[in-house]
Amino acid sequence: MQGETPKRRIQNVAELGPNKMDYRRRILQVGTGCVLLTTLLAGQKETFVPANDVSFTVSTERSSYRVGEQITLKYRVTNISNAPLYAPRKWEVTCPAGPHVWAWFENSSGQHFVGGYAGSCSGNPKTVSERMTKEAVLLTPGEHLDGMFQLDTTLFGGLKPGKYRIEATLSGWTEEKFTEAERSDLARMGTPFLRGEVPASMHVTLTP
Repeated sequence: MQGETPKRRIQNVAELGPNKMDYRRRILQVGTGCVLLTTLLAGQKETFVPANDVSFTVSTERSSYRVGEQITLKYRVTNISNAPLYAPRKWEVTCPAGPHVWAWFENSSGQHFVGGYAGSCSGNPKTVSERMTKEAVLLTPGEHLDGMFQLDTTLFGGLKPGKYRIEATLSGWTEEKFTEAERSDLARMGTPFLRGEVPASMHVTLTP
């Protein structure tokens, strides 16, 4: 009201009583709790991270090979994220073992020549943490893992001379293949594991 003094207005706020003040206090407590929960969730570490946290490249010593020659394909996995992660070695340490890295040929007509594989069961680990000490490599930001893959041009009755594209894939771990207990063990290792797939390719020419 116009004739009311500032002192009187302060008294009116106080006259609202403890219920109004309790309501405001509860609103403040709820808001503070939401901020703390958001901070907690943001600080939780993921057990698996997406494949775009790494780069995957392939190369050969030459751009041209004779038909029947073995081609050594070199590959590099680089951590391009801002945090450490586990990247896979070439083979799983499971029974039977499956590949994390695989490569094949594609001819100029788009036909693919994909070789098969047979995994062994030697030294199969008893726990998932034991398995990862043999199967995973810790990469800090900027670090890389190098490996090699042999491509046989004599498969499928021998590849014909011509231009080919070598296609390769890096496959991380599949979260759904682990049990809940195994995922808990992986989370306790403190660093996330790569999931998903990363493709790479390059061109070579086969000569007679």
